[in-house]
Amino acid sequence: MLTSNSKEKERSLSFLCCWYLGRRRVAMLLLLSLAFVVFVLGSYTINKESNSPNIHQSIGTMDFGSNQTPVSRELTSFYTKTSNDDDHIRDSFLWNGIGGSDVDANHPPPSLPSSHHHPCDSFSFPPPPPPGMRRPGPRPCPVCYLPPEEALAHMPKLPFESPVLKNLTYIHDENPVKREESQGGSDFGGYPSLEHRTNSFDIKESMTVHCGFVKGTKPGHQTGFDIEEDILHELDQFHDVIVASAIFGKYDIIQEPVNISEIARKNIPFYMFVDEETHLYLKNTSSYTDDNKRVGLWRIIVVHNVPYTDARRNGKIPKLLLHRLVPNVRYSIWVDAKLQLVVDPYQILERFLWRTNSSIAISRHYRRFDVFVEAEANKAARKYDNASIDYQIEFYKKEGLTPYTEAKLPITSDVPEGCTIIREHIPITNLFTCVWFNEVDRFTSRDQLSFAIARNKIKEKVDWSINMFLDCERRNFVKQVYHRDVLMNMKPPPRPSSRILPEPPALPRGRVVGSKATTGKKTPGQRGRRRHRKVSAGGRNMR
Repeated sequence: MLTSNSKEKERSLSFLCCWYLGRRRVAMLLLLSLAFVVFVLGSYTINKESNSPNIHQSIGTMDFGSNQTPVSRELTSFYTKTSNDDDHIRDSFLWNGIGGSDVDANHPPPSLPSSHHHPCDSFSFPPPPPPGMRRPGPRPCPVCYLPPEEALAHMPKLPFESPVLKNLTYIHDENPVKREESQGGSDFGGYPSLEHRTNSFDIKESMTVHCGFVKGTKPGHQTGFDIEEDILHELDQFHDVIVASAIFGKYDIIQEPVNISEIARKNIPFYMFVDEETHLYLKNTSSYTDDNKRVGLWRIIVVHNVPYTDARRNGKIPKLLLHRLVPNVRYSIWVDAKLQLVVDPYQILERFLWRTNSSIAISRHYRRFDVFVEAEANKAARKYDNASIDYQIEFYKKEGLTPYTEAKLPITSDVPEGCTIIREHIPITNLFTCVWFNEVDRFTSRDQLSFAIARNKIKEKVDWSINMFLDCERRNFVKQVYHRDVLMNMKPPPRPSSRILPEPPALPRGRVVGSKATTGKKTPGQRGRRRHRKVSAGGRNMR
């Protein structure tokens, strides 16, 4: 039996326990409320930054699929290094925003004054999607662009300083001779000897090199790859920026650029080089006429007397030797004709050249980093005859080209996705595209195979780099379509039928039996009951 005092003490203890637990619940609720408020305010701040009217963001889906090793490797292994010795390598990639570039880690690009805050400084990739939501195949990824007017304001007032090389001139030879039996090349390229080739990589203040157009008085006039005189005069005009492309052998269908600002439409010419075969095709299949010489934004420039029988090799002339065709241009954006430009040129230049303090930018291949792997892929796809590819690769091996490994960092790849080239026309970039073209002229037309050797030989001599950005970033500003022959062979989707079918009659809700309407439903008594047919005497069902 408990005494009255014991009962009172028990009641007091129970009350104190309830009071204490109640206080704890209140404190926990307060803490949870405070955390929720902080989360809401933080989310608002992040959304406010990402939705700023001063930043144009195109958000795509990142490809982190297991079969896409280049993207995942660039965005994981390059950023997961933790040792102090590798910190400077990781930082060199961060200078280029996200993807990194071939920048010497000991010589970072000069930064803007500390008081200057770039609107894209806080931009970063979103986290990778969960494994179950990853989409296979290459996809575009987010890129932070400034509005076109602000991007234009970031155009450097002075040209990028060309290291060592200040004056570049080109060899003229009316009677080029092929002196070596095994020597490749062409009359258009001038058959540079191996000695000429070696000298073209010996960087000096003044240089004279082979760079196509060896005949004639000037590029486009009696050189092979000839252009009408009035058009040549137009190409001689000064422009800060141009966009260029080409179609030879009616191999592609012209893609009209979209999202081009009014200021770009007014100031930036869009040049499309075509041969006579493509010219005739355009006259029969597009809005082109000889009077306006345009298809949408594209100014059509007809090329006569093309030097090669291979249409793809002819296309390498304006692609790599654009500075010779338009000698008074500061910046150019080359876009293969199979691509549709979907971002304003000023935005592209600001993002990939001006913001990174680069003189040339090209995306790396989305899957392959190694020239030797690329060569095997070309052979498997029958892009060129195997013997010529093997000869070219063996030649490069003897010159010291090795398979790509991470030991080559901060160089991020030896294989470009060369369908877009963004560059400033200064002596060092002009030299690079000249020697790159000479490799294409001497060996195969597969420019991915010769890119690394041309770049490496120049980098051995001077402090110069190429901004090799992610291929998913390239896919952000160009939309890839098929070549014309593929499009022509595609089966069109079935056309929807124009015949209007009558509406089916409404089902009766019941039938009239005698004077009563039934609902058409079985009664409980009918369910499961077998129905037997009456068999009359003498019927055929009798046995």
